[in-house]
Amino acid sequence: MVIVGERINATRTPIQEALKRKDESFFLKEVRNQIKTGSDFIDVNAGSGTSRETEDLVWLIEIISRAFPEVKFSLDSASPDVIEESLAYVKRFPVMINSISAESKKLKAMLPLLRNHPEVWVVALTMDDAGIPDSSEGRIAIAERLKKTIVNTGVQPENIFFDGLVQPVGTDSKAFLTYLETLTGIKARCPGVRTICGLSNVSFGIPERKIVNKYALALALYAGLDGVIIDSRDPGIAEARFTVRALLGLDDYCLDYIKYYRAMKEKKNGA
Repeated sequence: MVIVGERINATRTPIQEALKRKDESFFLKEVRNQIKTGSDFIDVNAGSGTSRETEDLVWLIEIISRAFPEVKFSLDSASPDVIEESLAYVKRFPVMINSISAESKKLKAMLPLLRNHPEVWVVALTMDDAGIPDSSEGRIAIAERLKKTIVNTGVQPENIFFDGLVQPVGTDSKAFLTYLETLTGIKARCPGVRTICGLSNVSFGIPERKIVNKYALALALYAGLDGVIIDSRDPGIAEARFTVRALLGLDDYCLDYIKYYRAMKEKKNGA
């Protein structure tokens, strides 16, 4: 499973303020904690509505790469120009592009980037000019169209991560069921691609969000989820991930689960 650490996002006030200060120690601590808790990629979003987005994103890439040369990035921007310029500063591959959708104007703008960089991994959102379909069938149909379009740029199917768009269950009690149906439908009708989601959306607006996120991840893993964009520091996420993989026969002799259990026991005992 691919874990994308979501915390460095300029829509969050502390991130905006740290970017203004160019607070290197703040960001390196954020990255260190996310790597330590299992993030495979670090999502970096500098889109705070200012004209400094490219400058700030490049600065983040440079300071993080210098301190953690092993880190892999998810470049998170609505602007293909920002991503194109920032890609030149990435030293470790693969790199993930977050994100593309079937919205006609945005899709048209993003396709040249993919043609120039067919080696990237792409997060593809199942939405179009009409927004996010209410039904799983509508989202699956978008995924089928998007797959053909993206593959035509040279990107390999296994490097496409479809996001079926998790919605809050606090406003729609059937929202996560619709997401799971979308997930299984994409796996069935778009062979070769992978799936990802921004999981924490499921619990927006309701109490004890971490509990909801943990069980949502367990259900999504059973349905075939390949990646998740999440706060990897949440212990429930690791607990669900290692437990479910063992139960689904994806962890030979439960070795990863045992390693995780021992690490948690040592942490609890203060070792």
